[in-house]
Amino acid sequence: MEPLVQQMERFSEVLAVSRGALVSSWDATTVRRALQWARYLLHVYRRFAGNGRMREALERRLQSRGGPPGLRSFAALEFGDARLALRLLRNRALAPAAAHALPSLLFPGPASDCEDDALQSRLALLARRGSAVHLLLRLGGDAPRSALLRMHAELLCARMHELGGADPTAQRKLLDTLWARGPREHVLSVAAEALLHDADLEPASAADPAGVDETQELLQWLLESPEALPAFCRQLPAVRLASLASRHPALSRAYLGLLIAWATQLHYDLQKGTWVPMQPEDVPWEELCLRLQSLCQASPPLQEEVLETLRSRKALDGDFVVRGMSIWTDLLLALSGA
Repeated sequence: MEPLVQQMERFSEVLAVSRGALVSSWDATTVRRALQWARYLLHVYRRFAGNGRMREALERRLQSRGGPPGLRSFAALEFGDARLALRLLRNRALAPAAAHALPSLLFPGPASDCEDDALQSRLALLARRGSAVHLLLRLGGDAPRSALLRMHAELLCARMHELGGADPTAQRKLLDTLWARGPREHVLSVAAEALLHDADLEPASAADPAGVDETQELLQWLLESPEALPAFCRQLPAVRLASLASRHPALSRAYLGLLIAWATQLHYDLQKGTWVPMQPEDVPWEELCLRLQSLCQASPPLQEEVLETLRSRKALDGDFVVRGMSIWTDLLLALSGA
């Protein structure tokens, strides 16, 4: 345990340095090692997060030593890499070589990519402007999750823009790499942020805007992925998905198709008087109703699309009007408040 406490104290020193003038001497290797160190501590956190005795013992040891500045608890290990990235992004003293390398280190592309100095300079400018950090300051608080997602969405779109010029397949390779490396939940959250705010993303330059084309490629990747799309539509909150569906018709159709498929996996339990999943991973009735209601509340066109789809299914299923005979009948009744 003592070596771990010492590791936290040393990394806290790195965090402290990352917001000051000393980063002017950092090169790309130094930045890479600092991020690797933070990710090592993240692995430590994930390994012992469920070990209550280990966490309590570590917390007591940290408190007895006054707590290292920057990492004052075991839980702080989970966000060490994000805090380090934010501080480097906002620090104008960061050496040019390190600033050029930072976007690629945060969102590495395929190994075969050829770097372009002009494009890297624009990415460095994006990082130096620290637009996401200004958003953080306006929102207040200690790095709210929404602002972190916005920062990552900007970096992702900028990195996709950089890769898209030389190799038509490079953007898809980057997304496949991110999906393979994970954490997948965060990748999907960043994708949602990019799709929701595609028109507002920071451009790479005034004459060569990045954002809209990249988010369309991101959306296409999402729609064509048999793993990512169901995970995306299951993980994101119902209201957020409804907002995305109202902006992107292709996503709306795919999402509604998944909801219909999930509905067919439920069966009616006579004793409980409700529709229940056949498998533990199936979407429960309550969640299905919530997601359909959110779509109906998002916009009138979406509402009509949902209702028309359910009416068509109900007609094909026998057009029953009695509860428990057809899930489409029961869903229509639930949406009408009956």
